[in-house]
Amino acid sequence: MNWYKETGWLFLFIILLLSVSGCASALSWQSVPDSIENERSVYVVNHGWHTGLILSYESLVGLPHIEETVGYSPYYEFGWGDADFYQTEQITSGVTLKAILWPTDSVLHVVSVSTDPHAHFPQSEMVEVHLSRQGLGRLVDYISASFYRDPDSQLIPLSRRIYKNSHFFKAIGGYQLTNNCNTWVAEALERSGVPVSSFLTLTSDGVMQQTKNAILEYECCMR
Repeated sequence: MNWYKETGWLFLFIILLLSVSGCASALSWQSVPDSIENERSVYVVNHGWHTGLILSYESLVGLPHIEETVGYSPYYEFGWGDADFYQTEQITSGVTLKAILWPTDSVLHVVSVSTDPHAHFPQSEMVEVHLSRQGLGRLVDYISASFYRDPDSQLIPLSRRIYKNSHFFKAIGGYQLTNNCNTWVAEALERSGVPVSSFLTLTSDGVMQQTKNAILEYECCMR
């Protein structure tokens, strides 16, 4: 009986967190392009339960090792997540609960995007975000700092991959319910000056709704 009570409270807590995740925040734009010509585009893509960031090749001058490992591509998608859950070929309840309930090792998944992002992921919800050069620089710095590096400062590629044109890399940070793939994307946007809060942003819907609200504010009042 105690096990059922503890489990019930746990799932009630999870539901409560999910219900408040992605709530509107009082944040405002911190880094706005000084002209349309100086806008730098990045894309937030929603794959259902998971969100990712798509950046152009030209944006990644601070990450030269990506091209060396993954190969040249006009765009790359970055996603952060639980090492076991992200790489597993068969998702089980055990793998899922472990990823949710215990801090676990993390990985970064990098996908070569060979065409326009909208054309590459035609079935996925996507939002284009316009950053200043400074904001883009902070975003790239955040992504770069998420990679685990060996003593020679090299990225550590892992063997498993989801797609033929993708690679997993060992990452920094522990994955858990309150620090998941969507939290990572929200924090990346927050660091770049976009009014998105990473606090309790646990779901893809939370990321996408905040990003859409930020874009509405930008197009209305910032351009």
